Amino acid sequence: MNNIDDTEISVWLSRNVLPHEKDLRSWLRQFHNVDVGDIIQETYAILLTAETTHIRNPRAYFFQTARNVALQYYRKARVVSIIALANIETMNIKDDAPSPERAVNASDQLGHLHRLVDALPRQCREILLLRRLEGLSQRQVSQYLGVSENVVEKQIARAIRHLSVIFAGDEEPTTPAKVAHDADLEAVARER
Repeated sequence: MNNIDDTEISVWLSRNVLPHEKDLRSWLRQFHNVDVGDIIQETYAILLTAETTHIRNPRAYFFQTARNVALQYYRKARVVSIIALANIETMNIKDDAPSPERAVNASDQLGHLHRLVDALPRQCREILLLRRLEGLSQRQVSQYLGVSENVVEKQIARAIRHLSVIFAGDEEPTTPAKVAHDADLEAVARER
C-alpha cells in the first residue's frame, strides 16, 4: 500500500501524470480494438495505489502502466488480432529521460566545470559560488564576505570571463595563481 496519504497522491498525479493524459490518449489510439477511456481509467486506478516515491520519470511510468493494462485487455479478450499483438510489441514508450550517452556526457561536462571552478582563485571561486549557486544577491555576498559590492562585481566578471574563454576552447584550464596573475595584468593595463 502507498505510504503517502490520498491528498499527496492526488497532488502527485495532478502535477506529474495528468499533464500527459492527452499524449497518452493519442498514443493509445495506435492499439486496435481497445477502449482508450477504459485503459486510461484502469491506469489511474493502478497509479492511485502505486508507491510513487521510486518513480523517477512519471510520464514513462504512466505510459508503461497503460501499455501493461492494454496487454491485459488483449489477454482477456477471446479473440485477439495478431496484428494488434504485433503492434503492441513494436510500439515505443515515450521516455523523457536522457539516453545513457547523454547522461554520461552531461556528467563529464559537470566534472569538467567543477575542475574549472576549482582552478579559480579562492575569493573569485567563493564569490561565484555564492552568487550563481547559492543565489545570493551582490549585496548579500559583499556583506557575507566583508568586501565591497564592487569587488563582488569584478570577481564575478573575472570568473565568467575565465570560464567563457576555456569553454570556448581558446585556452587550457589554468591554476588559481595564473588566473590571479592574468587579472592583475589586465588591471595594470586598464590603469595606463
